[in-house]
Amino acid sequence: MKLTFVYTLLFVKLAWLSADNTKWITSNEFYQLVAQFKSSSSHVIIDTRSSNEYNGWKSFDALFSTGFDFNQTGLATLYDLKSGHVTNSLNLDADWIHLFESELKHTIETRLGLSADGQKKSIIVYDRNKERVEKVQQYLNANFNLDLVYLCKLTDDELSRFVLTSNVTGNLFFQEPFYDQLLSPEALYAILRPFNDSYVVNTKPVTDYFLFEVGPENTYEQSHIPTAVHFKIEDLMSGGTRKPKQQLAKALLSYGILPYNVEMVILYGNPDPMPAYRVAIIMKSMGVKEVRVLNGGFRTWLIKNYPLETYRTKGYSVKNRIPENLKLYEEQSQLALTPINYMVDESYVADLVKNRHVFNEQYQLVDIRTYEEFAGEQTGYAGVKYKGRIPGSFWGKAGTGPNELEEYRNLDYTMRSGADILRMWDELGIDYKKKNLIFYCGNGMRSAEVMFYAEVIGMYKISMYDGGWMDWSANKKNVFQLGAQEDDDVDVFENYKTTAASTTLSLTTLPSEVLAPNNKINSTSGTTQKSTQNSVDIFYKNQFDSVTADPSHASQLKFSHFALIFISLVILF
Repeated sequence: MKLTFVYTLLFVKLAWLSADNTKWITSNEFYQLVAQFKSSSSHVIIDTRSSNEYNGWKSFDALFSTGFDFNQTGLATLYDLKSGHVTNSLNLDADWIHLFESELKHTIETRLGLSADGQKKSIIVYDRNKERVEKVQQYLNANFNLDLVYLCKLTDDELSRFVLTSNVTGNLFFQEPFYDQLLSPEALYAILRPFNDSYVVNTKPVTDYFLFEVGPENTYEQSHIPTAVHFKIEDLMSGGTRKPKQQLAKALLSYGILPYNVEMVILYGNPDPMPAYRVAIIMKSMGVKEVRVLNGGFRTWLIKNYPLETYRTKGYSVKNRIPENLKLYEEQSQLALTPINYMVDESYVADLVKNRHVFNEQYQLVDIRTYEEFAGEQTGYAGVKYKGRIPGSFWGKAGTGPNELEEYRNLDYTMRSGADILRMWDELGIDYKKKNLIFYCGNGMRSAEVMFYAEVIGMYKISMYDGGWMDWSANKKNVFQLGAQEDDDVDVFENYKTTAASTTLSLTTLPSEVLAPNNKINSTSGTTQKSTQNSVDIFYKNQFDSVTADPSHASQLKFSHFALIFISLVILF
């Protein structure tokens, strides 16, 4: 009997020890720990909601459970649905666990800094849904080396309150400044579904928004989001470059988009979201004000299992009003200028390259291509003859190929968190705090998406050379650099020596240690610097020993309990 009791005690203790690193905390304790963790490198705060809620959208669950009608309230109702996230927290959508299980572990290791056999880290996991928190906690505990794990279920109202009062309470919570430029699939569904009890399919766009799908026409005809009109990107581009402004104005008017538009223009890409961002940036350069893009494109709509339609939606046209609006478009497009031009051309970049001293002090060219393209090892495009980069440009990363952008996207193709993007730029030496950034890629597709994201996170000293490397290398009078070193020789294309007419890009994954040498990495960025504890930190530590963030706490607990079990066994036997 005694022996049975001992074994039972031992089993219970061991079972308890396997989970003793996990603790549920209240919203007040959560707030205090966030303040304590804010400058710690040994702790990670993880938001397990969707990237849209992380960016700033509030959950639509409450709205969908009650009657609503945007025909009565207008689209302004959308902007009452605001949320946000803990400043510098990392986004790990709980849905990614079953959607992208094979790729998720690598993403967590590289972006969240957790490992299976490296340094133990304590984490806070929070969501508005308890089941999602537990799902992520179980996955992380099973795959990574964790110390303390704090779990917290927060309501939408609590998160919104934390965000709204953040400027008073030490900026512990944050909302992407222009999160609403990226529509969540829930927000778009709310716009398209005017009544709660039924889904109404319209045969043409309603009066307060336009919805366009950008992508191949045959893909559109197979299935698309209800009421979406197919938008031909060829109407805005020719040979990979943007058409002249007058032609752009005529094209936009042919889709019913007026220069003084008050309607929301919603774009989404299918099958890839990238072309939608290209169209969005061109529209904004023309002065179209209310431009939105569906975050993640068509695939996020499919993931939600929202309705589809297969017949073509006929859009509006104002062709008969083109003459009276062309001049207005020209005037409107002039208003779409930032401190440097929103869209710049070859001559603008050439002037900057010639005046390198001014260029280096005020501007920074950011190359959104693969490392092989940047370093001049591959052209990236079968029709491009020359390899290399624009002199003085910094590598901004992209993806594994000319049509990929993994470094700026989550696994579901939604935007990577703004904090993550800025951390990456810091490591690459991109001075977004002081300089005007000019993005470019091969033909404007990748750089357009990155520029749109930069606007979402509140940057305004930005522009895009949308002709990119294809346009730059087409002029033999221009100069270029081969190699990734800052001091690589600068030469003109007239002197370019090549043995192959063209080289396509091999889709290979680069080793993580490969970086362009001129993209200087702060040598102290990977080290932990001790900071002097202030009175607030000391207060939190004294008040919340029950949820202490001491990394050694869990291991000390485990040791003490093992010792207790051992002593008990010795006494009993």
